[in-house]
Amino acid sequence: MANALPTKEQVLTLLRDEPMTGARIRGALGLPKKLKMSFKQMLAEMVEEGALTRTCHKEYQLGVEHPEEEPKKKVKDDNRRPGARSRRKRDEVSEKNKTHRGVLHQVDDDMFYVTDSETGTEYPMARRREAPGKDGETISFVLYPHPRFKHSFLAKVDRRAQESDMSWDDVKKAFVKDANLPGSFSKEIQEYVSKLKAPTAKDFKGRVDYRNTTILCIDPEGAMDHDDAISVEKTEHGYKLGVHIADVSYYVPEGSALDEEALSRSYTQYLPWTAVPMIPDELSSDICSLHEDVDRCAFTCMMELDKKANVVSYDFHRSIVRITKSITYQQAMELKNEGDADIKLLAEVTKLLKQNRTRDGELAFKSREWGCHFNEKGEPYEIFPRTTDESNSWVEECMLIANNCCAKELKRRKLQGIYRIHEAPDTKDIMELYYMYPQLFEGSPVLIRDIGKPRSGDTNLNMEAFKLYEHMVKAAGDDDNLMMRILRSMQKAHYDSNSFGHFALNWQDYSHFTSPIRRYADLWCHRELARKGKEIGAERANNIVEVCDLISGNEIKNQKCERQAVKVCVAWMLKDRVGEEFSAKVTGVEEWGIFVGIENPVAEGLVRFRDIAIDDYFIFNPDRGVVVGRKTGKSLARGDEVVVKLLRVNPVRGEVDFSIEKIVSRAGRTQAPKELVEEAPARRGRRPSAKKAPREYEPAKEYESFKRGSRGNRKSDRRKKK
Repeated sequence: MANALPTKEQVLTLLRDEPMTGARIRGALGLPKKLKMSFKQMLAEMVEEGALTRTCHKEYQLGVEHPEEEPKKKVKDDNRRPGARSRRKRDEVSEKNKTHRGVLHQVDDDMFYVTDSETGTEYPMARRREAPGKDGETISFVLYPHPRFKHSFLAKVDRRAQESDMSWDDVKKAFVKDANLPGSFSKEIQEYVSKLKAPTAKDFKGRVDYRNTTILCIDPEGAMDHDDAISVEKTEHGYKLGVHIADVSYYVPEGSALDEEALSRSYTQYLPWTAVPMIPDELSSDICSLHEDVDRCAFTCMMELDKKANVVSYDFHRSIVRITKSITYQQAMELKNEGDADIKLLAEVTKLLKQNRTRDGELAFKSREWGCHFNEKGEPYEIFPRTTDESNSWVEECMLIANNCCAKELKRRKLQGIYRIHEAPDTKDIMELYYMYPQLFEGSPVLIRDIGKPRSGDTNLNMEAFKLYEHMVKAAGDDDNLMMRILRSMQKAHYDSNSFGHFALNWQDYSHFTSPIRRYADLWCHRELARKGKEIGAERANNIVEVCDLISGNEIKNQKCERQAVKVCVAWMLKDRVGEEFSAKVTGVEEWGIFVGIENPVAEGLVRFRDIAIDDYFIFNPDRGVVVGRKTGKSLARGDEVVVKLLRVNPVRGEVDFSIEKIVSRAGRTQAPKELVEEAPARRGRRPSAKKAPREYEPAKEYESFKRGSRGNRKSDRRKKK
């Protein structure tokens, strides 16, 4: 509280018992003097909004919108107390303003009526230039008072709840526009790419030839850009592991228009229905892509491993490859079950690599990723969790060790590399997680006080924090929400020009080398590794610090866009189900509302406090992550099972709003904690005096009090005698 302004809810809670001056409010909230002006401005804004009023004695009290206020004037035709009248009136207005569901029918050319599906009441539609819909169509609508007839209402279509006039193609176009995603490439780039051809003998000069080596390319089903492949051979001293990556830097000159466009995009943006490429499709899906039985230019990291798969030596060089097998993850598992020798050798090596990597522990985050199935019309109809096979880990371990060697090579040759760094979690974030979810810390081998600073010198590695998070990940188990909370307490990995270390991997050196088709950081590292002689000291076309900042920022933007695109698909699937009820579970509680998740279809939506169908005033407690009804004491927290009704859907923005109709069960709670339920203010007369806590017996203080009392009694006796 000493470092930030309080929330408006905290101010309102404080003023429910009695009016206070600004100075008293500041004192009660423990605000320092430096926040005096900011807090006065906040109070002035609350007065302007009507949440507070200021009396002639410069005291602040609740505004007329709050039922707790008790106006002096009484209404003659209503003998209820004013607070009850104002609440009743507000409830009536909110009832009329809520989203309804009904069937539209046309009377004349420009006259429409809608019949409420819930009550059967018929309302005339407000006249607009465009028709509200087609005759017999089910629409979402809201009511507002008729401008001419008293006690009558007009209906109008609620476009926020149902984008009925937009097709799926329109929704996709609107989403791409709102997300500000890049369009087609410029004419200059298209002309340059059109002149490029498949590699020939001229392009293979000076490259190491691996065309006679068995090379496997394993990718997800439906992948178009194949940028990595693996070769494994058994040797007398261990293994020979080759990671072969598409040589994109050979076709994208540094500082060219194509290079600048790839930098501005930074990544290939993957959406459920399409992909926005970093480089043109002619390169990403054809000339650069590592297709089966086709000669391609590659950049190879060839590693010599001992019998325990420890890296003995490595070498980076440009090469020629011809993919022997291009298969999916599922096909790789089938080949292993059939006893394929190449696949079995790959599984053997990667198992040892993982044992070496996780020797000191492992942060095995189980984050669930979602995909979407589309029907014949191209519209989404099902959301499904993406599954991973054992073959995914084979490729992952090979890519990880190649990236580790890349970072070491960049440092050894003193090149201007781009490194992937990850700071250790801040102690403040760990303490907040401990306060919210203490069960995660039970039985921890590390105390929070022993963790220290996120970075010590030039390294982000912190073994105490690593062990603590390893324990918490195991304690979270398969709980997706707990796992997400743990992830949020950690720092965000990003790119830097210095190798400060990767906390989650517990590696000091790590960079990106294995995906130059879809990540610019990998393309930069390829160029650096290819430099020789005078090229090493030459000036780069772009400043490395600016590049790191740009691609780190674009990464966050792209991740948000990908998550939002899945929400758009979910909202489209729910757009015709407004008014339906679903069984749901509370997935999160924030100061702006409650997040709930449903299972069919898999979706998450927001419940605003005003949409909780319980006659109460709900207060958010940020320390415990719970909302509590002030009057009833009913609480809602993460894990509670509820029944919700779908109120509004906006497919373009991916927004889904629910209302909580009923609380089914609480996650291990029967009622709200006593300290969270506030006492209601007195209706009339004086405020009830606060009950004093019983004083503990202290012999020393009791004896001093006894002596003072004895002396006082003797003095009074002397006065009486006189």
